[in-house]
Amino acid sequence: MADGDSRETPGGHGGPVAAKVVASCAFHPGVRAVTRCSRCGSLICAGCQREAAGKRFCERCFLDMAGRRGAAVLSGAGVAGRAAMPRLLVVPWALWPGLSFLPLPFALSGVLTYMMRQGGEVSVGAAQFLISLLLYSTTLCFAYFAVNRYGNFWQEVGMHAENLPASLGLGIICGSLAFWAATASALLSNGLLERLGGVEEWLRGFFDVNAKNLTGTDLLIAGLIIIVAAPLCEEVFFRGYLYPAMRERVGIWAAIFLNGFIFSAVHFSLFGLLGRTLAGALFCLVYEYTDNLWSSVTAHALNNFVAFFLPLAVLWGS
Repeated sequence: MADGDSRETPGGHGGPVAAKVVASCAFHPGVRAVTRCSRCGSLICAGCQREAAGKRFCERCFLDMAGRRGAAVLSGAGVAGRAAMPRLLVVPWALWPGLSFLPLPFALSGVLTYMMRQGGEVSVGAAQFLISLLLYSTTLCFAYFAVNRYGNFWQEVGMHAENLPASLGLGIICGSLAFWAATASALLSNGLLERLGGVEEWLRGFFDVNAKNLTGTDLLIAGLIIIVAAPLCEEVFFRGYLYPAMRERVGIWAAIFLNGFIFSAVHFSLFGLLGRTLAGALFCLVYEYTDNLWSSVTAHALNNFVAFFLPLAVLWGS
């Protein structure tokens, strides 16, 4: 009889009647398999399965996904400890498709901006709405199709209700720190890079249009995009999708600053590069600590809220 085969017959006597074949574990031949690894698809038995984020993995895939942090935790943990590994350690999607895709929505937005510049004047609100719609719809759709096949999309990118009050509270603290760190860095950059003002103007020109006079409706639309849409969509893509895949491959600290740098670079501002990199790194840190994306969404939204309304308040007061 082949390994993993179990013959059941009436009365316990051998024979082909009511024969049933039971699959064997890929790592323990002869031991009955109970499930498949969610990552590599290998048949695994109850003894070698490892559970994390509601999925079951063979130990080889589990250790591979856990990376450096997982290896340190697992060195002194039993099965119960292994089952409690954070969700961020388990990311079956690859990093390279997201990095390869990232330039596309910005190239499309550049083309859209160029087309709007060739026509007449448009309102600031309409221009910002169209550009943001193109940017965020393409990045969210890409992230959705890349992640959803591994489970519920919102759960996979960290948007859940676990430890929500603490996550929101830490998000508020992080958002305050991010704003002041970005402000100080921007002032420093303006002083150090003053001679590169032409480069800054050139970068900003990518998304300039022939705008009409600013109206209250334009401010409302811009505020909703900057304070609501941008934090939600950007955090889903950069922190929920890209960051876990980065940290699995290059480690926590390298992933934090690499993610922050890429997040800053796509905002097309030389003077704001350092400040937004630090802000993006702080958003990664609070997400890493809470394992809840609502923390970084809250931090991002608060940072944008202050950055949007503070200049308006100063102008109104003057």
